[in-house]
Amino acid sequence: MSAENNEHNTQEQELWDRMSTTEGRERAEVLDELSHIAYKKDNYTECLHLVDTSIGIYYKLGGSDVYLKELIHLYKGMSHCYEHLKRFEDAAGAFEHLAGLYYIDEDHEGQIWATRAAARAWYEVKEWQKSLDAHIAATKLIDPDATPFSMGMDQINIGMALAKLKREEEAVVAYLSARAFFREAKNPEYVNWCDNYLAMAYFNLGNGPEAKFHAQHYFNYSKVAENLGMEAYARYRLGGAFLISEEYEEAEKYLTKALELLTLADDKDWEDIVAANKDLAKVLNALGREDEAIERLSQVKTIQETLDFQGSNHSTEDKI
Repeated sequence: MSAENNEHNTQEQELWDRMSTTEGRERAEVLDELSHIAYKKDNYTECLHLVDTSIGIYYKLGGSDVYLKELIHLYKGMSHCYEHLKRFEDAAGAFEHLAGLYYIDEDHEGQIWATRAAARAWYEVKEWQKSLDAHIAATKLIDPDATPFSMGMDQINIGMALAKLKREEEAVVAYLSARAFFREAKNPEYVNWCDNYLAMAYFNLGNGPEAKFHAQHYFNYSKVAENLGMEAYARYRLGGAFLISEEYEEAEKYLTKALELLTLADDKDWEDIVAANKDLAKVLNALGREDEAIERLSQVKTIQETLDFQGSNHSTEDKI
């Protein structure tokens, strides 16, 4: 064991020894120091327990009226622990409480950061409306450090939440706004992420020309970037756009290649693979090749049933 590790272990033991002789604010401070050690060890469960105990002491001693800075620090640590533990619903609640503390402290930058973080955490647990509300709330706060890129991120996140709520026309407005901000920021990657989401939204709205326009931009970028993962989704979007435009030969070409690329990925996105197969089956039916369509649907039937399975301890789970 290195001398540095020995020093850290000695420091930790000294802090635990102090626990038996301290109370009040000093005890809360010791707990905070111990939580830092636990966090650095990736022991997030222990860190949470220490932080929660410290928070309880500060609230007994006067709460945010007296110990506002300390509570902000502790709730920030709590939020990150929940994120590491993938307890995103708890993280969202902690970030929202943290945003309220930042508001009291008149720290507008911190309030915006925590509000956005809460929105992202709500998205993780599929609380689309709560995520949307938080993202919109963040845009209404005065941000002196706002940039075209940060404003673009707000809009694309709003669009994603709206799309999950099946509010596609509103999502298109948000995505177009985001795209304009990212162009101003001279960020071609995120301009093309907007094209990806716009292609999806227009597909869902049945607008073939607009779906093709944005899918083609996304596809062009994927080829220039030589990104096969991105190309897979770009081909999928183009295939869908040609499908709703009733250009079935082109749709078949792009969907077939998209499926080849999607199934090459180590971490396969089965939901999109199944959806692309269903779109391809529609194309095959339209081309009069019903037997091929039936066979393709049969091949993905078990995967679809597995994804749809609602067991007592099972759940299914999103991407930019």
